[in-house]
Amino acid sequence: MGKFKIAVVELGQEARWRKYWIDSDSKGNADAAPGGLGRTEVIEAATVTEAVEAVQLMHPDCTVMLAGEEHHNA
Repeated sequence: MGKFKIAVVELGQEARWRKYWIDSDSKGNADAAPGGLGRTEVIEAATVTEAVEAVQLMHPDCTVMLAGEEHHNA
């Protein structure tokens, strides 16, 4: 089992999340993130797929954001 840090964002906010975390110079500065732009969950699971599934169950009103442009709707 490993620990996975999974980012989640409310449905409809994916473009804002990408713009802030991927396109801006503020990458990695969680304290500067605009309010409500997302949060992370640390999940213990055997695979990243299992971690994503667990977070989707915890936050059905959110999208799981993975590295790059990929995301998974809950």
